[in-house]
Amino acid sequence: MSFGLLSEDFKIYKNVDSPIHRLDSRVKFFWVLVVGIVMILFKDPIWMLAFSIPAFFLVSRMAKMTWNDYKPILIPIVMICTLAFLINQWLYPYEHTTFLFYLIPDLGVIGPAIPVSLESLLHSSAIVLRIPLLMGPVRVFIGTTPMKDLASGFTKMKFPPEVTMSISIAMGYLPVLLAQLRSVMESQMARGYTFESGTKNPVKALTQFTPLMVPLVMRSIIRAEFLASAMVCRGFEYDPQHRTYLKEIKLRRNDKIALILCFSGLGFAIYATIMGWPRWEVFSLPLIKSLFGIA
Repeated sequence: MSFGLLSEDFKIYKNVDSPIHRLDSRVKFFWVLVVGIVMILFKDPIWMLAFSIPAFFLVSRMAKMTWNDYKPILIPIVMICTLAFLINQWLYPYEHTTFLFYLIPDLGVIGPAIPVSLESLLHSSAIVLRIPLLMGPVRVFIGTTPMKDLASGFTKMKFPPEVTMSISIAMGYLPVLLAQLRSVMESQMARGYTFESGTKNPVKALTQFTPLMVPLVMRSIIRAEFLASAMVCRGFEYDPQHRTYLKEIKLRRNDKIALILCFSGLGFAIYATIMGWPRWEVFSLPLIKSLFGIA
C-alpha cells in the first residue's frame, strides 16, 4: 500500500542553502503579503500571470524548490479550483455576454446547462487563479523558513509571544503528526488490519480509518502535555514581553534590496489598480475579441 503524503520524504521545511533561505523571515512574510494583496487587487488573469512569473517562479527557482515540494498540495488545490470554477460559471449573470458553449451539453435527459461565455470564463479564471498563486508563495515561505526564525520574526513584528509560539508549534507539528499517523498505520497493519486504498464509499473509508484516530489522538495529547511541561520548566510564562534571544535577527543588505523590490511591486500594483488597467473588462476582453475577430 502506498502512503502518499505519509511518506518519510514529506517535509515542510527544506533545509538547503539558497539566497531565499538566507533572507530575513520578516522579508519573506512581507513578500507573501504583497503577493496576496496584488492577487486580490488584480482582476485580470493575464495580469495575474504576468505578475506571478517574477514574483513566484523566479523566487521558487532561487529557493531551489522542486516539483516534489509542491506535490502534497497539488490535489487539494486542483479540487478547490475545479469547484470554484464550476460555482462561478454557474452563478455568473449571462445577460449581454458573448456565449461560447454549454458546460453540460444537451444529453437528452439533462442539459443544456451552465452556459459558458467569454466574460464568465475570464471572470472565473481570475478567481480560480488566485488559489494556486496564493498557495504557491505560502509553500515557498514555509519551505524556506525554519520555525525558530519564524517565531523570532513574528516577535520582532510585535506579535504577542503566545501567538508566535502557537503558530510555530502548529506549523512544526504537521510533519510530526504525519509521521505518527504513518507509524500507527504500520502498527495496525502488523497486527493484521488492512486498509483499502482508493475506496469511493465515504462511510467505508471513515470506518476503516477509525482504528487510527484513537491512538493518534492519544499520542497527540501525551505529546502536547510533554510540550507544555517543557515550556513551563523553561520559564515561558515569565514576562514574555521582555524576553531576550540568543540570536537577534536584523535586516542585512540583501534583505533591504528584497524589501525595495517588494515595495516597488506593491506600488506599481496599486498605481495600476487606480488606473484601472488590471481588469479583464479593460485588457483581456478587448484583446481576445480583437485577436479572434469577435464583435
